[in-house]
Amino acid sequence: MKPCAFKNQTLLDHSKGSYREAEKLISENYYKVVVKRLENVGISLSVDEVKEIIKDAVLLHDIGKAGEYYQEQFDDECNPIVESPSFIYHEVGSALFFYYDYNAKKEVRELLALAAINHLNAIRGIGDFGLNMPKDFKESMLRLEKYGSVLLKKLKEEGVINKDVRVRNYKFEDFRDMLFAFSKRNLKAKHLKLYTLILAPVMVGDNL
Repeated sequence: MKPCAFKNQTLLDHSKGSYREAEKLISENYYKVVVKRLENVGISLSVDEVKEIIKDAVLLHDIGKAGEYYQEQFDDECNPIVESPSFIYHEVGSALFFYYDYNAKKEVRELLALAAINHLNAIRGIGDFGLNMPKDFKESMLRLEKYGSVLLKKLKEEGVINKDVRVRNYKFEDFRDMLFAFSKRNLKAKHLKLYTLILAPVMVGDNL
């Protein structure tokens, strides 16, 4: 059943369930608005392309939970083997996956990464991270290849995702490089603030 999303819940089920709930509430007009807003900042995408991007954002917003650190807290049936399993900082791994390895143009990958890193913004957002990770951060939290590949394979086999995507093991330096790149582009890249158009469906699906 691994990877796990929480006690007695697989990450596959959480991913598909999140999109199922989000899809109920996203209208065709929403996708058209996203197309127009992106077009205004020089990003040309069709409605179908936007649909796929938002779908993948919702499906894979928690791929960071596939980190070895988190999965070692559960047995193969997603029963916890520690007293209080935690997925703290899992959004970092999700953001790195979208930023470095999602199959899309750079501007789209940036929006997806920002949506992923901010999808827990009631608790943490990108502004809460500095160039040094918190003391309780473990690099094994970013080792996504082993279990993240299982999730992607299952989603692909079930026809839920269409893109050829991969995930790998990341390092804190990758996160620091991403933050630095965002800080350098912040004043020039007008499209970056539009990550909220992707964040909204992610938060709806995740919470429902």
